[in-house]
Amino acid sequence: MASFVTNTVLNESMRQFKSNQNDSKQKIDWNDFNYPPLIKVIHYNIEEVQPEYRLVVRSLWLSSILIVAYTLLNIIDNSIQAGYGIDGIRILYSFMFLFSFNPIQFFIFYRGYKGVVSDPYLLVLYKWVQIILILCWITFSIVAILGFNGFIILQFLFEFLPFCGVLALFEDIIFLIIVFLSGFALFRIWNIKE
Repeated sequence: MASFVTNTVLNESMRQFKSNQNDSKQKIDWNDFNYPPLIKVIHYNIEEVQPEYRLVVRSLWLSSILIVAYTLLNIIDNSIQAGYGIDGIRILYSFMFLFSFNPIQFFIFYRGYKGVVSDPYLLVLYKWVQIILILCWITFSIVAILGFNGFIILQFLFEFLPFCGVLALFEDIIFLIIVFLSGFALFRIWNIKE
């Protein structure tokens, strides 16, 4: 009986807290799908974000844009490498990255954005997936397996395929920028929302 009363009181307190929290924020029409520009599958408006969280949301947004740039650059780089005789399977890996990394990073962007704007509960999954992705991005910027052109392969590429070496260097720099932006957003969200 005591646990029932405790649960009821806690649930009512949580509902009231969430209600007050939602009332204090402006009403957001989540059904106004306006992003990305041509596809329009989610609602995104930086003006609806509280000023102290705008930089965080912008860094999440920029990370998702940079992953698109990385995957396209990776396809170009691996296609050129395949043309010079390096394994052609790298092109397939590049397309696998295109169809896996972009949706994952887009999910993380939207989860973080919506969690910051309206529902802090969404940030729980965001935090753990973001940690895993940061570790992956660091690893992928170093290794030279599958279709990744990490720092390890740069010496070989600059020696035999200089243009591919430059592209691979840009890929690695993009990964490190994504790590920085994602780490910044994760740090701010972890400190602000807890």
